Amino acid sequence: MSAYWWECESCGNKPDFTEVTGTSSLPSFVWDKMLPAEWDQSLLTSPCSKCHSGILRITYEFPRGDSVVLRVIHVVGLRDEDEDDYIAMMWETQPKDYPGERWFDFKYQIRRSAYGLNRPAVFSREGLRDLFGLYRQKNRRE
Repeated sequence: MSAYWWECESCGNKPDFTEVTGTSSLPSFVWDKMLPAEWDQSLLTSPCSKCHSGILRITYEFPRGDSVVLRVIHVVGLRDEDEDDYIAMMWETQPKDYPGERWFDFKYQIRRSAYGLNRPAVFSREGLRDLFGLYRQKNRRE
């Protein structure tokens, strides 16, 4: 299994990334779908084709002593004006075993490379303020 996968919250179905998004991987999904759609949060869920009642979410293992499996709730990102290929992102996640909790994971991506998805992003104070502003804008319903 890849480092990031889609998983149904109800039945545990794990369809291929291509089946759910039409893209080959998470980096391609971010670059080809999320970025052009201006971080449309509805792209982060999909109905489960197996049980028809559950919702698929991007899921991944977060290495933290004992690994924790996280489900992605929201993703927003900012492109660097000086480096057009660089996207710094904030992911709101929930631990699979504790769905009431919310964690924020800061990541980056350079084009379609997965390298930065396993490393923390670094923000200026202004960048962090802009990122949280975008997060609030994209998630007004919550």
